[in-house]
Order: sequence, then structure tokens, then C-alpha cells
Amino acid sequence: MPYRRGGGPSCSPSNLKRNRNDSDTDFSDDDEETSGGCPKMTPQEEQRMFEREQQIAFSGRCTIGDPESCHQLRTDINHRCGPRPSTSSNATWNILNRDVQRRNGPVMTSASRAHLLNTHLPNKKRRVDQLRTKNFCAQYIQNGRKMVVSSQDEKIRFYQRNPEKSKYRSRYYQCNELRVDHCNWSILDTAVNQQGDLISYCTWKDAVYIGRMEQEDNQNITWFPIDWHGEQAVQNQCAVFCVRFSDDSEQIVCGTSEYSIHVFDVEQRRRIRTIVNAHEDDVNSVCFADYGSNLIYSAGDDGLVKVWDKRAWSDGDVIPVGVFAGHRDGVTYVDSRQDERYLLSNSKDQTIKVWDLRKFSCQGGVEATRACVQSQHWDYRWQPAPPGLCQPVQGDTSVMTLRGHSVLHTLVRAKFSPENTGRRFIYTGCARGEIVVYDIVTGTVSRRLKGHQAVVRECDWHPQENEIVSTSWDGVTTVWTWDERAEGVIAPYDHPNIHQFGDEDSCDELYQPIKKPQRKLRKPISARNAKCPTTSSEPDDFQI
Repeated sequence: MPYRRGGGPSCSPSNLKRNRNDSDTDFSDDDEETSGGCPKMTPQEEQRMFEREQQIAFSGRCTIGDPESCHQLRTDINHRCGPRPSTSSNATWNILNRDVQRRNGPVMTSASRAHLLNTHLPNKKRRVDQLRTKNFCAQYIQNGRKMVVSSQDEKIRFYQRNPEKSKYRSRYYQCNELRVDHCNWSILDTAVNQQGDLISYCTWKDAVYIGRMEQEDNQNITWFPIDWHGEQAVQNQCAVFCVRFSDDSEQIVCGTSEYSIHVFDVEQRRRIRTIVNAHEDDVNSVCFADYGSNLIYSAGDDGLVKVWDKRAWSDGDVIPVGVFAGHRDGVTYVDSRQDERYLLSNSKDQTIKVWDLRKFSCQGGVEATRACVQSQHWDYRWQPAPPGLCQPVQGDTSVMTLRGHSVLHTLVRAKFSPENTGRRFIYTGCARGEIVVYDIVTGTVSRRLKGHQAVVRECDWHPQENEIVSTSWDGVTTVWTWDERAEGVIAPYDHPNIHQFGDEDSCDELYQPIKKPQRKLRKPISARNAKCPTTSSEPDDFQI
């Protein structure tokens, strides 16, 4: 029986697996021979390609697929980032204080601020928490005021900074902890609405759970399940891999291992729409296109990215308005650039592709992608990526393809950087325990943030500050910030705001404040030369 190609656990219970006789999972020799998108190679050619791919993965590589769309994308980024800021005293003052949002500081345009942040990307880590379990999801909520981390121990933890200290002098601490009602194997995804009063999670169960966070320190909230099978159906037969709120918090969209997409009404806690067989395999990721948009993006293990329009559902039309094809294996995540035009997809073929919403793929590209995905015989959960994944697929309409990270073991996620950076970067987790940051303008790897000992499944960029949070299967939650000492810009005790020992901001994750030792007073000369007291057994002139 063929292995399961979904994004689920490597050791899931037997009752979670289902027999699949669909054509897309029937990996027979006939399918491999007829797959026109994946040509045969000799063992020598495979070895040479594998060595070349290893070198490319280390240094990073960008392939331009659509020069026109790529030029327009880079022009938009340059417009958002603006010209290079001047090296005046005001700019230097901002750099040294690392606070371009200071109220009393000089007024900066959004373009100048974006350029200033982009020249000082995060380079040092600080450990927030370490658990004896795997971390799966991490994201900033409430406009960056808090962060939420969900783990395999059936808990959702919230962290925030100490409000009594400066944001650059304080560390994150755990402020709340929620235990979920139902969890099979692990919490697979967590979503919080923009207002921060609603939270949702999903797991290996045919339901989405919603809770209302009315108080800041409320640890016992009521979870309301929204299922679609009913009480008569056999429970725990499928998994929900992803869940997302709409911008108005009125709807939730999720993707399942039953190849379907569900849309729910939050207030009434009922299902609005179900797209049956939305993909030909597991739906690993879904998201709303933009703020207030009627479009929904979805990606699955069939290697395709699809676009759905909710306005057409009133007429009973549930077919996608467009499809993007070009990956050679399943897609693990999809993210929108929030500009009503570009989106990205991360894939098990070890690539990230950027797509233009105005240029969908033709049917020939869809068939070529389907043939390549069906010809894959490796399991990304415990096997290394095979050679040949970098070959282009006929009919690929992507704007650019980025390589340099590893997608193994789990559904690794990639995203666009926030608006305060001009959305110039694409950052992703990595199976090598890294955070890889790609520069769209130059097509190179701008940062490799190394520090985790296991796969980094998700990382999130702060919406207002130059900060990235990452969670890994090693149980560590880490915050990455820019530290001037790592760049050799300034000595710590030359900083104008540091006046005493222990007040500096450390670049060491295990840093402890330096305590100034107390000075010991030396004895006067007369006391040092004094004679020791004598006893009856010692001569009177004995001295130490």
C-alpha cells in the first residue's frame, strides 16, 4: 500500500489513516513511465545533480520565470523602501538607539524607515522559553503586543514583554497558558483574530475549535467545536492542517486531509460552505487573499495552488477561478503579499515560488505538475530530498523560484515580510534549524539565522519592529533582533543610554547581568607589618 503523502505525523495512530485508492496516490510503474514532466536519469547524472543541488542549497539560488512581473515587483519594492537615508546625525542617532519609532525622535517617512530597517536585519537571538515538547506554531498577535506559541503538549502559551521596561531592555515572559479540550497527536495550527479576543485551533480531528478570550489572564476558556460530520459519523477520521480568520473575524476557513475546504460562520458557529475535492490530495494551507477581499488561496499535496472567489458561490459555482502550477511536489504553505497581486507557495520540492495573480497556469502546466507529483516515491517526513527536484516544469508560470532552504519532516511555512520592511523579503523555516531570509530585489539569501537544534516549522516577523520569533521541534522559542555589536558598530559601554554595569542589552541568549564586585579595602601598612599574637610554645619574635 502506498505511503501517506499528507502533512500529518510520522507515527500517527492507525485509526487516523485511511485507505486511498485514488489515482493520484497510485504510484505504479505505468504512472512513472508516462510522466512526461520527469525524465529518466542515469545514476551518474543523479549523483552529479545531487552534489550540485547541495551547493545551491547552501548558497541560495533565484531563478526568474517571468521577467516582466519580476521587474514590476522589484519596482514596487523600491518605491516602498525609497532612497537610501542620509548619514546625518539624526539617522546615526536612530541607528545607535535602535528605535526608529521613538516619539521624540526625528520624523521619518515610511520609505526611509523601511530602508533603515532593511539595512539592519535581525542577527542575534534571545531565548524566550524552552519546553520538553515540540513547538508547532508561533505568531505575533494584537499588533505585536503579544506572541502565541502552540505545542505538542496540548497547550497554547502567550508571551509578552515587561511593560515597566523599555522594549529593548526587557525580555519576553509567559503571561498566560491555555489547555485545549481535544487534541490528537498535536495542535497543528492556531489562529487569533486581529482584535485578539477570539482564538481557534485545529488538530487530528474533523472539527475546528473556537474560544473567546475575554480576560487577559483567563486560563480556563470554553472551547466550542464546529464539526461537519455530525454525531453519527466516525470521529477522528481526518485532520485539519490549517485555520485562518477573516479580517472582520466573521468567518473561518480551514483545509483538511479529506481534500476539502470548509468555511464557517464564527458568530453562529455553523458551516457556510464546503468545497468537496478542492484538491486531489491533502489541503495543507489556506488563507484569505487580502484585507476585505473575497478571494481565498489554497495549496495541497497535489502540488497546485488554487484561487477561489466567494462571490461566485451564491450561484452554486465552486470551481476555482484560477490555478498556479509549477511545483514538483506537494505545497506546504501559501501566503499573500497583501497587495491584491502577488502570493507565494512553499513546497516539498525545496523551493519557494512567487506567483502573479494576473497570470494563471494553463491546463498543460496543471497536467505536467500532476505527473511530476505522482512520480515522487520519497517521503519527506523521514527521507532526504531526492535529486532532480530543481528541474523546471513545463507550463510553470511563477514569477521567481527561490532555493536555499530545506523542507523536511513537517509542513514548513514561508511568508512575506511585513509592511514596515516594504515587503521586500521572504522568510521561511528550515529543516536544518535555521531561518532563511531571501531578498526579492537581489535574489540572494540576506540572512541565515542559525540557533535551533531541530526543524523550524514556523517563524513570524513582528508587524512593527525589526524582530522575528521562531519555534522549533527542539522545544525552544527564540526571538531574533538586530544587535549593533554583532556588526561591529559600537562598543557596549560607549552607548549614551548605558550608565552602569548590567544595563546594557546583551547579544548572548544566556546572558546574565554583570554585577560590579565590591572593592576590598587593603589593610594599612602598619597593620600588615604587625606581629602575630604569640603563645607559650612559640618564640616572641615569630612572625607570619
